[in-house]
Amino acid sequence: MQIILRMDKKDKTFTADFISARMVRRTIEVSEGINFESLKPEELDKLIDYIVELFSNQFTRDDVYDGLSSKDLLSTITNCINEVVGGMTESTGGEGKNE
Repeated sequence: MQIILRMDKKDKTFTADFISARMVRRTIEVSEGINFESLKPEELDKLIDYIVELFSNQFTRDDVYDGLSSKDLLSTITNCINEVVGGMTESTGGEGKNE
């Protein structure tokens, strides 16, 4: 998984090669009850902090706010969440508990 942030007038790529089971739990916890169409500042901070945590604190919340294009903000958050949860779905073959 990658995220590109503009830092010091240059694009810098950060990667998260290992997604722990704890991060799957954290992803579910953070994304629960979030309405992306009417985000409050506190909810956005919570999601950005999650992204920082997901990438093992390679950058800060301010780095994301200052280095990510506004048009890419929500799609980046959504893509990160989907990649973590999607990885879990792939490992189970897309089967749910009740199937």
